Amino acid sequence: MKERFTKALKQIDAARLASDMIKIPSYSFMADQEKEIAEYIYSVFQQEGIESQLVEIKPGRYNVYGKIAGSGEGRSLMLSGHIDTVPAYDMENAFSGRIADGKIYGRGACDMKGPVAAMIAVLIAFRRAEITLPGDIVFAGLADEEEQGRGVEYLVNNGPICDGTIMGEPTDMRIAIGHKGLEWIDVKVKGHKVHGGDKEHGINAIEMAGRFINRIYEEYVPLLNTRAYPVLGAPTINIGRIEGGDQPSTVAGECLIKLDRRCVPTETITQVYEELNQICDALHQEDCHFQAKVSDVFEGENLLPHVPFCIEKDDPLVASVQAAMVQTQWKGEVTAFPAWSDAGAISSVTDSKCIVMGPGDLGVAHSIHEYIKVEDIEIAALVYGLTAIDYCR
Repeated sequence: MKERFTKALKQIDAARLASDMIKIPSYSFMADQEKEIAEYIYSVFQQEGIESQLVEIKPGRYNVYGKIAGSGEGRSLMLSGHIDTVPAYDMENAFSGRIADGKIYGRGACDMKGPVAAMIAVLIAFRRAEITLPGDIVFAGLADEEEQGRGVEYLVNNGPICDGTIMGEPTDMRIAIGHKGLEWIDVKVKGHKVHGGDKEHGINAIEMAGRFINRIYEEYVPLLNTRAYPVLGAPTINIGRIEGGDQPSTVAGECLIKLDRRCVPTETITQVYEELNQICDALHQEDCHFQAKVSDVFEGENLLPHVPFCIEKDDPLVASVQAAMVQTQWKGEVTAFPAWSDAGAISSVTDSKCIVMGPGDLGVAHSIHEYIKVEDIEIAALVYGLTAIDYCR
């Protein structure tokens, strides 16, 4: 069976699939963002005779699914990736899909149209080789990962859901068995606006915000560092943006601090907000002029919670991947994914065991130099397929 799969896979031009998808823009906030790329993937599956679905999850937003049905006797495996990207920003020829010197260039090359191409190639190879495993192999191409996660939200609410899930974010094929949760938080600091020449009668919100930031780094970060979790490491907080004031001769009446807070499984989302509010309360007790409100950036939008997850190192899915990697240059290193992924949402509300693993270097994602190696896509497809053969028994 492995030989038949490998032989069929070698006949598939996964690099062309990746290049074709890069040529189809699907970046944040464009009209009908994932429509064309979802239709492309759907058409590839249809041409290969693979059971597939094209689903409009919101007007102009699409998920796309493919399936190689098993005999119903084994575990099912989902290969999943998002089909949206960030914008080109300053990247030149971002949608060329150029292939040169063994690399494919363009927006989404590693994040994550290259990994998606590897997954599509796996289903095609199983179909062409006429291999039926005991369990199903499912592909899920998801919308909106780069923004609000509406694609994965639709998936967990409507299916399909499998026993195991590989989310193909670029990890250079390291096996990420989990990642931290994520909250984007606004801290709005209030002041009292007056003329700069009369500043003693005002309350400078920027100055007050500085007190909050100092307290974060002097007291809160050391506390977070005591909460290190196996594999995932310590929870973190990042001051990502500050905006406030009008002009130099006016005491700032308001200052907005935007935070990124990454939590570990021993923390709760409620706890995150309680602790930030406690910092604000303590500062208010020290100086009654300090006033601030802590809130979720996406408050009122009813999004899935971005909670952390981490599966066991000896989970059967991890074991299957490591067995598949014996035939490659990759060593099956177990790690944590440093960013957020749709695997977090799947893990938090379903029983699917998730890992994050895909070809490509996360360091070039979203950059002006984004690329992925052709060889890495091809070997990733081999690993995904051999993993399915072992796992779906």
